[in-house]
Amino acid sequence: MNMKMTSFAVLLSFFVMGGGEAFAQASGRENPFSRSWDKEPFRIPPFGQIEDGDYLPALEEAIRFQNQAIEAIAGNREEATFENTILALENSGERIEKVAGVLFNVAAAHSNDSLRQIEAQALQLLSRQNDNVYMNPFLFRRVKRLKEQDPGLDPVRKKLLEDVYLEFVRNGALLDAKDQEALRAVNLQLSELENKFSRNLLLATAQYELLVEDRSRLEGLPEDDLRRAALKAEAAGKKGYLFGLDNPTLMPFLQYVKDAGLRKEILDAYLSRCQAGSEYDNTQVVRQILALRLQKARLLGFPDYASYALQTRMAGNPEAVYDLLGQIWPSALARAKEELAEMKRYRKEKEGYRGRFLPSDWRYYANLVKKEKYDLDENALKEYFSLEAVKNGIFYLCDRLYGISFEKIDSAQVPTPDTEAYLCKDGDGSPLGVLFLDMVARPGQKSGGAWNTTYVEQAYDLGGNRLMPVTSIVCNYTPPVENRPTLLSIDETQTFFHEFGHALHALFSKVKYKGLSEVPRDFVELPSQIMEHWALHPLMLQQYARHYRTGEALPEELAAKIQDVLRYGQGFAMTELLAAALLDMDCHTLQEADADFDPEKFESRTLGSRGLIPEIYPRYRTNYFAHSMGGGYSAGYYSYIWSEVLDADAFSAFEQSGDIFNRQVARSFREDILQNGGMYPAMDMYVKFRGHEPAVEALLSGRGLD
Repeated sequence: MNMKMTSFAVLLSFFVMGGGEAFAQASGRENPFSRSWDKEPFRIPPFGQIEDGDYLPALEEAIRFQNQAIEAIAGNREEATFENTILALENSGERIEKVAGVLFNVAAAHSNDSLRQIEAQALQLLSRQNDNVYMNPFLFRRVKRLKEQDPGLDPVRKKLLEDVYLEFVRNGALLDAKDQEALRAVNLQLSELENKFSRNLLLATAQYELLVEDRSRLEGLPEDDLRRAALKAEAAGKKGYLFGLDNPTLMPFLQYVKDAGLRKEILDAYLSRCQAGSEYDNTQVVRQILALRLQKARLLGFPDYASYALQTRMAGNPEAVYDLLGQIWPSALARAKEELAEMKRYRKEKEGYRGRFLPSDWRYYANLVKKEKYDLDENALKEYFSLEAVKNGIFYLCDRLYGISFEKIDSAQVPTPDTEAYLCKDGDGSPLGVLFLDMVARPGQKSGGAWNTTYVEQAYDLGGNRLMPVTSIVCNYTPPVENRPTLLSIDETQTFFHEFGHALHALFSKVKYKGLSEVPRDFVELPSQIMEHWALHPLMLQQYARHYRTGEALPEELAAKIQDVLRYGQGFAMTELLAAALLDMDCHTLQEADADFDPEKFESRTLGSRGLIPEIYPRYRTNYFAHSMGGGYSAGYYSYIWSEVLDADAFSAFEQSGDIFNRQVARSFREDILQNGGMYPAMDMYVKFRGHEPAVEALLSGRGLD
């Protein structure tokens, strides 16, 4: 969830700088959000002083401050200028961003009942405030007048002006009073429903438990996973082995447990989360979200929500998205069918079994086939990929490419448990920013998956000095057990590299205006996905893959086998990803609201018509598709594939140079893309770096689907 309100980011330049006067709460205690954090060590928020009760009073005060600022801008009798209108507007919401940047990030990574209630109230306040700003006719009049004057701004200022104007239009500034009131109601309901969807998913995931008392039924499960399950059962006061639906538990279970009945039981539970009839049923929530998004799009003059959402992205329109997905789907599905046939043959030859092949069988038999074909035990391979080793490998890569280093800050206040803080320094020793690493799972408290987020944005002070950001990588890796550290699978290793790419995007930022800090949704995954190309490259593996006990380097023959294994299973991987992207697009290109919308039937119809085989489910089903229904990637899950076209072509620049650690190419990537945020059109930045627009062939080749 990204709650940054980037259209109005920091304090008015003509208002009190540095956070204003401190305000006291009813208890007489100073609210930590009332003072400037620029003087705090490394600009890190004083997490140890922030209490749950601080958020809403601070947010309400921040909204009052912004309202005063907006009133001053709108009532200014001087001619509209970039400084007194655009910058003043951008700067009016620093306090709001300050509170939201901590609240929503902590709530996603370490939630509780209190925070969930506060989060819901904050979302309503922010929805109302967003509408109050963008539907202010006097404010919009100044922005519109300035745009029509075309005051001869430099390209960066001109882009900010155009972006701000478009943001007003997209938020209803051109609507009449009646339609604006309707849009306000829609926005408020959407904020409530999207939050409810995410809350239901968190609770449904945390609720499920599978207790297995007979160890023999868990044949095949690695010893580490057994120990963790035993400790979890013991902590819950139960005997046996306890499993949940968090990814670090689910994936090894599906990959290794021989008992087909248990595999089916846990996957069915995963697929049934928030489905019709369950305790945390999201069916009606989805129904309302889709209807309201369509209503919003129609109010703003679009035929469907996807057309509205894509207006500001690289793709531009749904047709471009469907065209890209359609180029890849046939190859991916054909390869998935080949993989299925191979697994069926294996099962018949090894087990003499001809029965139905279930979705819960896929990862288990794919693992067996891979092991036989490539003689590679992925579970044993994890011993070369401890969390510490992978982290050191990433630090090494950052030094080789960009000359930057990471220094641990033991004294830093951290936002969440089990979190480390690092100061990132540039090649000349100057600080670039702070990075938090919050890596292990906390079921029921931490949302699933992995993400990068920013607590404090990069900015510039009035003297033109860069103020460094505070960013965080959050993952859900398995906690260490007894004398063994956290060991990562191949996929988890790639995930760490992926999220670090996002972090570098934040740490390198040199964006002058906060309103230009973000890039289009379908461009944002380029910095992260290009990092995955190094993760398991043989030259990188030589540098960091070390056995956690002996320190022995990964043998060359294993490194070579990893390259073969990476190409195996790409039919399944791409098909389930594409299926989710298509499902997301299909939901948001509906042009009629359906009061009886049935997510399960819709999935079956829309994906079945494209030939999706029953052995594969989309990576996310509608009722637990947080990317899509939680608001962050609505009509945007295709972005991972769109960005993969970019990253595959971008990495080839390193390969074509003859050196995957080429510092000259890395410098160009940093200067042309990573440090610029959204100051320039995304494709212009890419072409400046690469010299041409990308094509889908590099993606297909990289995936072995050409």
